[in-house]
Amino acid sequence: MDPNKQIKYSHYQISDTVQFGGVLDPEQCKGLAKKIMQLYDGNQDGYVDSFEVGYMLSDCYRAMNKGFNPTPTDIASYTRVLDRKGTGRISTEDIEQLALRFFGAQQQ
Repeated sequence: MDPNKQIKYSHYQISDTVQFGGVLDPEQCKGLAKKIMQLYDGNQDGYVDSFEVGYMLSDCYRAMNKGFNPTPTDIASYTRVLDRKGTGRISTEDIEQLALRFFGAQQQ
């Protein structure tokens, strides 16, 4: 793919640098993050804690029709990837940034 190629649509641009073609706008990414938090933040404290990350990982693999029982090492690794501030737990902001990175269209 040509990294300089950009396809313009409305006030968002879809480019080769946005994985999955920028299928959601920023507000939709925030909505997705909110839904993810509602599903996985079991104690409703605004964070996905490490034991809740295990459920998230299992569900992701189950959605791909694969059985996976994450080990504590798997959970710690995934938490480190998503936890941008190094707090040991995943915030709504962390999930929003993930959604924007992989599903978000870039505003011009």
